[in-house]
Amino acid sequence: MAIQGDLQSIGVSGPTRTLPFRAMLAGYPNPEDPTFWNKKYWNDTLVLWSGEGYNAVIWYGPNELTNGQHVLLRHAAFPEARELTPEETERRIAQMEWLFHRAKALGLKNVLLTQHLFFTQAFGKAHGLDQPMPVSPTVSSWHNTGYPDFWRGGTTVHCGVRTELTRAYTEAVYAELPQLYPDLDGFYGFLGEPLPGDRSLLFREAIVPGLKRSGRKPLFIALQWQTPMEGYVKNVVPQDVYDNTWLGFHGYNSENITDAKPYPGVVEWSEKTGLPTVVDLYPANQLYFPFNSPRFAYEIVAEMKKVEGFAGFIYWERHISGTLLGPLFRKALAHYASHSEPYSEEPWLAVLEQQFGDRTAAWHFLKAYDLSTRIIPETDALVYSGGDVLRRELRMPYAFFTGEYPWGYTASPARGSHLVPVTHYAEFVALDPERFRDNDGSDPDRPPYYQEALWGSEGGSVFDVIPPVHMRTVRAMGVECLHEAEEGLKSVTKNREAAIRTRDIMHAYQLLAHYYERKVMAAIAALVYARSHRPQDHQDAEQLADEALQCYLDAATLMQDRLDPFYIELTGQPLKEAGVPLSELMNAERKEREELPQIFKWPTQR
Repeated sequence: MAIQGDLQSIGVSGPTRTLPFRAMLAGYPNPEDPTFWNKKYWNDTLVLWSGEGYNAVIWYGPNELTNGQHVLLRHAAFPEARELTPEETERRIAQMEWLFHRAKALGLKNVLLTQHLFFTQAFGKAHGLDQPMPVSPTVSSWHNTGYPDFWRGGTTVHCGVRTELTRAYTEAVYAELPQLYPDLDGFYGFLGEPLPGDRSLLFREAIVPGLKRSGRKPLFIALQWQTPMEGYVKNVVPQDVYDNTWLGFHGYNSENITDAKPYPGVVEWSEKTGLPTVVDLYPANQLYFPFNSPRFAYEIVAEMKKVEGFAGFIYWERHISGTLLGPLFRKALAHYASHSEPYSEEPWLAVLEQQFGDRTAAWHFLKAYDLSTRIIPETDALVYSGGDVLRRELRMPYAFFTGEYPWGYTASPARGSHLVPVTHYAEFVALDPERFRDNDGSDPDRPPYYQEALWGSEGGSVFDVIPPVHMRTVRAMGVECLHEAEEGLKSVTKNREAAIRTRDIMHAYQLLAHYYERKVMAAIAALVYARSHRPQDHQDAEQLADEALQCYLDAATLMQDRLDPFYIELTGQPLKEAGVPLSELMNAERKEREELPQIFKWPTQR
C-alpha cells in the first residue's frame, strides 16, 4: 500500500506550500538493550513527535538489512539464516509490531531504514560466505575488513558478497517484512556502501521483486548514497520498474549543517530524477552544543519549499545537541514545514518564558540560541568537510588546512565560490600581500585603488567573503551569544540551575569561537610563510599560533570545569572528540604548536 498524504504541493514552489513528509529518525538499539523493550519510553517519544507535527518515523537499528543481525523476521524462505530460538524470534517480532502499531495510531507513518548487502552470520556460515575472499566486482572489501556494527560494538563481515544466492536472500527479506508487519509503510534504502558492483541494479534485481512478492506496494525511498546518477536514472527512476519510488538524498548539507540553503547536489538530483525527494538533515558536525535556533529551522524549511521536487525531510536529531539541548529547532522544523506562515518569535518566547519564568529572560535566551546555533555551521562552511568522520566541534586540527584532504581546497557548496577558501586566500596573500591581505576589493579608498571585486568569482558582480572577515563574524557571534545569556540570567525566576548551565554553554561557545578564529588566522599565516619565506610572515605565524593555542587551552579548561560535570551526569561520559577527552585534546593542540614548521613544511633555513 502506498503512503497516503497530501502530495499536491509537490511540483509547486514557494513559502505558501507545506512539506507533506516530516520524519524523525528513531534509532532503536540492540534488543539486548532494555531501551528496545521500554514501551513507556517509546510511547512518550512518539507522542512528543506526533504532537510537534511530525508525521513519519524512520526506524534505524539492527536488523537483517542494516547489520545482518536476526531481529525482525522468521526467515520463512531461508530458515538457515535463523539465529534465534522460535520463542525469542516471536518476542522481538511482537515488540516491533507494537512499535509500528503505536506509531501508526499516533498518525506517524513507519519507514524502515535498510542497507545492502547484509546477511546473517548463520546464513553466511551455511553457504560458505563466512571466509575472506578476493576483492572483486562481486566481493566488497568490507566483507574482509568488516563493516561497522554500531549495535554490537564491533564490525560485521557478513556483507558485500553479491551472488545469485544473496540476491535471492535480499528479495526474500523484502517480501517477508511487509507481510509480517501490516503497519510498516515503506523503506528508506541506502543503495550504496558495502554493495559491490552496480549499486542501482540491485533495486531491479532484488528489491523490487521482493516488494512485489509481498502482496503490498510499500513506498521505497531509494537513497542515492554513493550511487552514480546514470545508473540510478536507468534502474531506479522508471515507473515501469516500480511506481511507488521516491528519491532519498543524504543529505541536505551532506553530513553537516552549514547553511539554510541545500547543497547544489540534492537540487540537481531532484530536478533530474523528477521523483518526490526526501532529504536528510544530519547535523553530525554538532553533537554537544545546543542546535536550538527556531529561526534557523524556519530558514531551512523556507529554502526547502523553493525546490519544486522536495516532499520533505528526515531529521537525524543528534542525541545531545538535538534531543536534549535543541527542542526549539526540532519543534520549529515540523511547525514551519506543516504551516505556511512567516517566522515569528512569539511561540518560542512563550516556551522559554514558561521555562525561565520571565519574558525578558526568554527574549535574551532566544537571541543567544539564534546566535550560537550558527557558530559551528559558519565555521564549518569555511573549514569544510562534507563527511561526519572529521568534526571540528571541540578541536580543529591544522590538517584541515595543509592539503591533506581534497575538500580542504573548497568551502561550503551552498556559498558558491563567494566564500574564499583558506588555501586560496593564503596563496594570493603570499604572492602579493599589499593587494590581497584582508582585502575583498570593496573599499575604493584602499591602495592600490583597484576599485573592483578583487577575488572575481563572478567577475565584477560580487564582492567575495574572505576568511579573516568571515571568522571575525564568527568570533563576534560568540561574544554576543554570551552577552545575551548573561543578560537573560539576570531576569530568571524559574529553573535557575538550567539557566546557569545555558550561560556556561554560551561561555564555552564564546571561547570556542575565539579559538576557531585564531586557529584559522594561524593556519593562514603558516601557509603564507610556507610560500613567501618572508621574515615578517614567519613572525606573524608564530605569534598567531601561540594565540590559537592559548585560546584553545582557555576553552578546554572552561569546558572541563563547567561542562564536563553536566555531560557526565547526562550521558555518563565527559566531552570527547572521536573518543578523546579534553585533556588529551589539549595535549594534541600543544603538540601541533610545537610541530608547526613540520606540519606546514616551512623552509629549514630562515
